[in-house]
Amino acid sequence: MTEGNALPPGPPGPPGASGASGPSGTSSTSGTADTSGASGATGASGAEERTTGGGRAPDSGSGGAGTQPGPGAGAGLAAALLGALVTSVPQLMEQLSPWSRAFLALVSATLGLTVFGVVQARRDARRRRLWITVSTAGGVVSVCAALALAATALLSTVEAAPVAIGFDDEFTLRSQADEDIRVGALSLDAGSYLLSAKLSVDEPPKKPPKEAPEADGGVRITCRLDAERDWDIVSVTVRPGDSTPVALSVAHTYRKSGWAFLHCRVTSEQPRTTALKQVKIIALRVDSTRITQLSDAPASNI
Repeated sequence: MTEGNALPPGPPGPPGASGASGPSGTSSTSGTADTSGASGATGASGAEERTTGGGRAPDSGSGGAGTQPGPGAGAGLAAALLGALVTSVPQLMEQLSPWSRAFLALVSATLGLTVFGVVQARRDARRRRLWITVSTAGGVVSVCAALALAATALLSTVEAAPVAIGFDDEFTLRSQADEDIRVGALSLDAGSYLLSAKLSVDEPPKKPPKEAPEADGGVRITCRLDAERDWDIVSVTVRPGDSTPVALSVAHTYRKSGWAFLHCRVTSEQPRTTALKQVKIIALRVDSTRITQLSDAPASNI
């Protein structure tokens, strides 16, 4: 606009022409104004293009964000994991030993304490140091308990020997009337076993009547194989000078390590001494056991 006003005036003309020169100057000025207006329109159009271009970027960004999973997908996944955990907890707890259950409970409690301490540290600025200390201690205890639980689980995966045998070549049974005497014991790891015990009862020849006033027809021996709440019992009568075999069997599942015991007693009114030979307790490890009553079997048509 300044350059339009700086143009030199034209030559003087008729009185009416001077009036026309003004309009010509005005026309140049207006032309300059038109040019500025055009440039303004151009700038406006550029601004519109920039505004339009700036508006397209959020659209493309919103389209890209729409392909990402929303919070509902995370909630669904968490619900599925929680459901699987809840359904598997009973079976898991049955397989765990009491110590493993205690470590698992400690891990859960300390994790909860850690999360609580973190939340309280954000809310309570004045006691932030205290809550940070509580959450740190809970985290350390939780990690230590988790490591102990993992070590217990690792040790439980180590398979024990499939067969365990305990034996004694000869055992002298000295008992009072109906007094249980422990003949043998076998240590077993947790698991399912088919247990059996065998031995031979030897009764020496009958002594002369004046040395043995009780002239009985022999000795009665009762033996019992115990595996916690499962057991088997057998009684035999052995005549003087004879040898009678005894066999027992029982199936049992040990939730934790335990023992299998063999007890015997002499059914007599007076103390007696009897020789038990080739005493053995055999444990055969199996995948699982099932004990049912034979009377529960369906009646046969044969």
